[in-house]
Amino acid sequence: MQCWLLFSVAFFIFIIFFWKRFSYFIGFFDGLFLAFMCFCFLPVALEGEYFWTNSILLVLGVLGGSLLEQKTNNFYYNTKRYALLHGIVFFTAVLCLQCINIEQNMLSFLLSLLSGLFLLIACGGILPEEYNGKQKMKLAILGVTGFLIGILLIFPIA
Repeated sequence: MQCWLLFSVAFFIFIIFFWKRFSYFIGFFDGLFLAFMCFCFLPVALEGEYFWTNSILLVLGVLGGSLLEQKTNNFYYNTKRYALLHGIVFFTAVLCLQCINIEQNMLSFLLSLLSGLFLLIACGGILPEEYNGKQKMKLAILGVTGFLIGILLIFPIA
């Protein structure tokens, strides 16, 4: 679990110091973030006695995130504000998983709602709508690479 904290801190360092050369690597870090969400965060958030309630809240989180995306400028790709949003969300998800006992807490409802928003943000970084074909292809390749590296970190080959 410590590697995810390191990745989220490295994400912030790259955003702050290497912004001009870092815009394409947001796709890579979003691929890592998507692997973290799919295989570490969501199984914990959705298991337990409130599976259906948490699943509905997850879908509502995705819908709320897409409405928020349409109403604000915070999600426009290739801006420093966009990258900081992704870094904050990645760091928040890692801290929530490490610091909060989700199964025994009523915060599981809130975290299920937030996980829908987190998933939307991670997927939006891998395939943003604002880019053309060549740029989107580079981002997709980096995103899939990050996702596969994330899977190898979670399930190491023996």
